[in-house]
Amino acid sequence: MNASGRYSDATPLSAAALGAATELFLDHAWRRFLTVVDHAPTLLDRCRPASSPWPDDAAALSRLADAVIDAEALIDEIVHGGSVPAQERRARAWPAIATWLTDGQTFLRQARNSAPHRRPALPVTAPARSLTTGRPAHRSH
Repeated sequence: MNASGRYSDATPLSAAALGAATELFLDHAWRRFLTVVDHAPTLLDRCRPASSPWPDDAAALSRLADAVIDAEALIDEIVHGGSVPAQERRARAWPAIATWLTDGQTFLRQARNSAPHRRPALPVTAPARSLTTGRPAHRSH
Protein backbone atom coordinates (compact mmCIF):
# COMPACT_ATOMS: atom_id res chain seq x y z
CA MET A 1 0.00 0.00 0.00
CA ASN A 2 2.79 2.42 0.81
CA ALA A 3 4.41 1.87 -2.59
CA SER A 4 1.16 2.56 -4.44
CA GLY A 5 0.16 5.46 -2.19
CA ARG A 6 -3.36 4.04 -1.96
CA TYR A 7 -5.47 1.91 0.36
CA SER A 8 -6.75 -1.42 -0.98
CA ASP A 9 -9.97 0.32 -2.14
CA ALA A 10 -7.87 2.79 -4.20
CA THR A 11 -8.45 5.67 -1.76
CA PRO A 12 -5.32 7.88 -1.58
CA LEU A 13 -3.26 7.53 1.60
CA SER A 14 -2.52 11.25 2.00
CA ALA A 15 -4.76 13.48 4.10
CA ALA A 16 -4.63 16.18 1.42
CA ALA A 17 -5.95 13.74 -1.17
CA LEU A 18 -8.71 12.69 1.19
CA GLY A 19 -9.68 16.33 1.55
CA ALA A 20 -9.89 16.67 -2.23
CA ALA A 21 -11.91 13.45 -2.45
CA THR A 22 -14.29 14.77 0.22
CA GLU A 23 -14.71 18.04 -1.66
CA LEU A 24 -15.41 16.15 -4.87
CA PHE A 25 -17.97 13.95 -3.07
CA LEU A 26 -19.70 16.98 -1.56
CA ASP A 27 -19.82 18.78 -4.91
CA HIS A 28 -21.34 15.71 -6.57
CA ALA A 29 -23.78 15.21 -3.67
CA TRP A 30 -24.85 18.87 -3.92
CA ARG A 31 -25.58 18.59 -7.64
CA ARG A 32 -27.64 15.44 -7.03
CA PHE A 33 -29.41 17.03 -4.05
CA LEU A 34 -30.61 19.94 -6.20
CA THR A 35 -33.12 17.53 -7.78
CA VAL A 36 -34.47 16.76 -4.31
CA VAL A 37 -34.76 20.47 -3.56
CA ASP A 38 -36.67 21.00 -6.82
CA HIS A 39 -39.25 18.26 -6.23
CA ALA A 40 -39.45 17.61 -2.49
CA PRO A 41 -41.58 20.61 -1.42
CA THR A 42 -44.57 19.58 -3.54
CA LEU A 43 -44.25 15.95 -2.52
CA LEU A 44 -43.80 16.82 1.15
CA ASP A 45 -47.04 18.82 1.02
CA ARG A 46 -48.87 15.68 -0.17
CA CYS A 47 -47.49 13.41 2.55
CA ARG A 48 -49.88 12.60 5.37
CA PRO A 49 -47.93 10.32 7.71
CA ALA A 50 -50.71 10.32 10.33
CA SER A 51 -53.05 8.59 7.89
CA SER A 52 -50.37 6.22 6.58
CA PRO A 53 -49.23 2.87 7.98
CA TRP A 54 -46.17 4.75 9.33
CA PRO A 55 -47.39 7.68 11.46
CA ASP A 56 -44.00 7.94 13.19
CA ASP A 57 -42.50 9.16 9.90
CA ALA A 58 -43.73 12.68 10.69
CA ALA A 59 -40.54 13.60 12.54
CA ALA A 60 -38.33 12.52 9.62
CA LEU A 61 -40.50 14.45 7.15
CA SER A 62 -40.29 17.53 9.35
CA ARG A 63 -36.48 17.29 9.47
CA LEU A 64 -36.37 16.89 5.71
CA ALA A 65 -38.71 19.85 5.16
CA ASP A 66 -36.43 22.02 7.31
CA ALA A 67 -33.37 20.78 5.39
CA VAL A 68 -35.01 21.62 2.06
CA ILE A 69 -35.88 25.11 3.31
CA ASP A 70 -32.24 25.63 4.34
CA ALA A 71 -31.04 24.39 0.92
CA GLU A 72 -33.51 26.67 -0.86
CA ALA A 73 -32.15 29.62 1.13
CA LEU A 74 -28.60 28.68 0.10
CA ILE A 75 -29.64 28.38 -3.55
CA ASP A 76 -31.41 31.75 -3.37
CA GLU A 77 -28.27 33.31 -1.92
CA ILE A 78 -26.12 31.74 -4.65
CA VAL A 79 -28.48 32.85 -7.44
CA HIS A 80 -29.42 36.32 -6.18
CA GLY A 81 -26.74 37.26 -3.69
CA GLY A 82 -23.71 36.54 -5.76
CA SER A 83 -20.98 34.03 -5.30
CA VAL A 84 -20.79 31.79 -2.25
CA PRO A 85 -17.30 30.34 -1.90
CA ALA A 86 -17.23 26.58 -2.58
CA GLN A 87 -15.95 25.73 0.89
CA GLU A 88 -18.76 27.73 2.53
CA ARG A 89 -21.37 26.21 0.19
CA ARG A 90 -20.16 22.70 1.06
CA ALA A 91 -20.26 23.44 4.78
CA ARG A 92 -23.77 24.90 4.59
CA ALA A 93 -25.13 22.25 2.22
CA TRP A 94 -23.82 19.22 4.09
CA PRO A 95 -26.42 19.24 6.94
CA ALA A 96 -29.26 19.20 4.38
CA ILE A 97 -27.60 16.46 2.35
CA ALA A 98 -26.95 14.42 5.49
CA THR A 99 -30.63 14.76 6.43
CA TRP A 100 -31.60 13.50 2.96
CA LEU A 101 -29.22 10.56 3.30
CA THR A 102 -30.70 9.74 6.71
CA ASP A 103 -34.41 10.35 6.04
CA GLY A 104 -34.69 9.99 2.27
CA GLN A 105 -36.04 6.42 2.32
CA THR A 106 -38.74 7.44 4.80
CA PHE A 107 -39.68 10.36 2.56
CA LEU A 108 -39.82 8.15 -0.54
CA ARG A 109 -42.05 5.65 1.28
CA GLN A 110 -44.45 8.41 2.32
CA ALA A 111 -44.36 10.06 -1.13
CA ARG A 112 -45.24 6.75 -2.79
CA ASN A 113 -48.03 6.18 -0.29
CA SER A 114 -49.50 9.63 -0.93
CA ALA A 115 -49.22 9.55 -4.73
CA PRO A 116 -52.50 9.68 -6.59
CA HIS A 117 -53.42 6.17 -7.59
CA ARG A 118 -53.95 5.47 -11.25
CA ARG A 119 -57.13 3.92 -12.50
CA PRO A 120 -56.77 0.23 -13.20
CA ALA A 121 -56.39 -0.74 -16.82
CA LEU A 122 -59.63 -1.55 -18.56
CA PRO A 123 -60.08 -5.22 -19.38
CA VAL A 124 -59.77 -6.24 -22.99
CA THR A 125 -63.24 -7.14 -24.26
CA ALA A 126 -62.28 -8.92 -27.45
CA PRO A 127 -59.52 -11.46 -27.87
CA ALA A 128 -56.54 -10.25 -29.82
CA ARG A 129 -56.50 -11.41 -33.41
CA SER A 130 -53.44 -13.31 -34.46
CA LEU A 131 -51.55 -12.19 -37.49
CA THR A 132 -52.18 -14.42 -40.46
CA THR A 133 -49.25 -16.14 -42.03
CA GLY A 134 -50.08 -15.55 -45.65
CA ARG A 135 -47.98 -14.58 -48.54
CA PRO A 136 -46.00 -11.35 -48.31
CA ALA A 137 -47.61 -8.15 -49.51
CA HIS A 138 -47.09 -7.30 -53.15
CA ARG A 139 -44.28 -4.83 -53.65
CA SER A 140 -44.13 -2.56 -56.64
CA HIS A 141 -40.75 -2.13 -58.24
